[in-house]
Amino acid sequence: MMELTVRKEDMVKGLGKSQSVVERRTSMPILSNVLLEAEGERLIVAATDLETSFTGECAARVSKPGKVTVPARKLYEIVKELPADEIYIKEKSNNFLHISAGRASFDLVGLSAEDFPNLPKIKGMAQLSLAGPVLAEMIEKTIFSISQEDTRYNLAGLFVQQRKSDDKFYLRFVSTDGHRLSLVDRAFEGLGDLELGNGVIIPRKGVAEMRKMAEESEELRLGLSQSYATLTQDQSKLILRIQEGTFPDYEVVVPKVIKKSVVVNRQAFSDVLRRVAILATDRFQGVKLDFKEGLLEVISQNPDLGEAREALEVDYDGEALSVGFNARYFMELCAAMRSEEVSLGFVDEQHPCLIKGEADQGFISVIMPMRL
Repeated sequence: MMELTVRKEDMVKGLGKSQSVVERRTSMPILSNVLLEAEGERLIVAATDLETSFTGECAARVSKPGKVTVPARKLYEIVKELPADEIYIKEKSNNFLHISAGRASFDLVGLSAEDFPNLPKIKGMAQLSLAGPVLAEMIEKTIFSISQEDTRYNLAGLFVQQRKSDDKFYLRFVSTDGHRLSLVDRAFEGLGDLELGNGVIIPRKGVAEMRKMAEESEELRLGLSQSYATLTQDQSKLILRIQEGTFPDYEVVVPKVIKKSVVVNRQAFSDVLRRVAILATDRFQGVKLDFKEGLLEVISQNPDLGEAREALEVDYDGEALSVGFNARYFMELCAAMRSEEVSLGFVDEQHPCLIKGEADQGFISVIMPMRL
């Protein structure tokens, strides 16, 4: 039966990364557990919800190899609170796990490791090396417009494509919930080795896990195929099952010709929207944007609460334009962008708005108007 000693700091780190992968509410109790496997001179921590899987490993002094599964959340809470830097772990009969440090000891009930799902074994997948901050920024610019409706499964994820232009390969991330669209392109060397076909969809939960790992890492290796996506950082690895379904033809909604363009200060625009939206209806957050020469007036009207309006100076010299939008869509977009000034491009009141900024190269967003 498994027996080992491990540093508390190392185990806390591995268990912490597994927590958001573990299923909290499930008809399969084993999915609420984390798998601990001791072999050689390492302890492997694994968690899965059958779509998103995590493995991590740390150095350990293994007296006896073995594996066991125990409730992930309780084990994490126990290990965090242990009073000593070194933890002694021993598997006992009937799937109990003994954990002790200093004068504290716990016997935690578990389930047989034989019942834990086999994690995908991926060999020979082409991988792309990239900086963590770069991947984190690409996800930040697209994750907010992934559909939250699981019934629209082909929209409930991030669409990843490989593009080629001027002898350069680009990695493209696209997301849409049917009301807005976000798209970002980045050039990378080595992209030509990936096998993406017409593109793949990474499920929403997996994208959130990728973002966390990217934010904590300087360098990563991203693997992509028609079946799985992987993200590896040192001894930690995410394995994501590719979402089935066909992503819609998103390029048809991107305006090709802009007839009216407005330049606004991103932070000032977001602040005005946040204030005026206080009186907008809770569900749709609808506000009207009234553009006149040099001026934008943002208006919300609610029959139950009243009316709010605020004006903002903008760079615009076209004809008067009045369009309704969901204020939250613009606020979330502004939070993801970095440009001090952003451009709002219009065809007319019925067509979507195209948003971009000079400091957000390779990024565009499209927001559909709404009737108010």
